[in-house]
Amino acid sequence: MGSAYLQIEEVAQKTGLTKRTLRYYEDMELIAPVRTEGGYRLYTDEDLDRVTRIKELKGSLGFSLSEIKNILDLEGTLKEILAGETGDAEEICQLMETVKRQIRLVEEKESTLGRVKMRYQEVLEKLKERVNSGKGDKDR
Repeated sequence: MGSAYLQIEEVAQKTGLTKRTLRYYEDMELIAPVRTEGGYRLYTDEDLDRVTRIKELKGSLGFSLSEIKNILDLEGTLKEILAGETGDAEEICQLMETVKRQIRLVEEKESTLGRVKMRYQEVLEKLKERVNSGKGDKDR
């Protein structure tokens, strides 16, 4: 690990998430900080990276927490198999199908984001036309 554990307040501050959100992510089994005998959560740098990844997938890309859990679980399994730690031929074939499904999910998200972007570009063009035609002057 290389550095000291972080407490929940520090992780909340570094990620911009609330402590409640971090606890919820733990309840959803998205993260698993270690616990002290007193029940305090302690986060590693790896946990912090995982929280940052969750935030990116949820906030920037619009994935649901269920989808994020699937993505993170898949990434963990892929890491193990690619490191040669596990995986027979049947398991690898199943994993390949899962990866294909994830690719389709990402493609669907890309398509949706493309449509949203196109709508915003159309609105922007209409607003520019309004300003250029002088119709926006009375609103200033």
